[in-house]
Amino acid sequence: MLARHDGAVLNFTCAEMRNSEQAEEAMSAPEELVQQVLSAGWREGTEVACENALPRYDRRAYNQMLKNARPNGVDLGGVPARRLAAVTYLRLTDQLLAGNKYRAFKTFVRKMHADQASPVLAPLAGYEPVTSYDVL
Repeated sequence: MLARHDGAVLNFTCAEMRNSEQAEEAMSAPEELVQQVLSAGWREGTEVACENALPRYDRRAYNQMLKNARPNGVDLGGVPARRLAAVTYLRLTDQLLAGNKYRAFKTFVRKMHADQASPVLAPLAGYEPVTSYDVL
């Protein structure tokens, strides 16, 4: 149904969650749920996006988000067939910006852009960052 609407994007949450981190009695399988939803979107020709649900600042959560963002790995030969249109990282807090957590976040952002040297990443016209990327 979403594919019929030009420009529609299916956005799904819990991209950072792993099965092993959930209480067994919850009978939750967030990894399978995310993959099921994203795969359905790709199969139907709908752009898909994701976001984190919890305030997580660790490499395991970032790696899980990368796994969901690139289920087929990095594609240096062009735009991958299965990719996310966008990733929203929720909860930019002082805790995230402290020490090693911020370094891990910067690494995550670099990895998210690993194979995207396409015009998709061109800055918006007239946009100038408040803080230089070099400072960050």
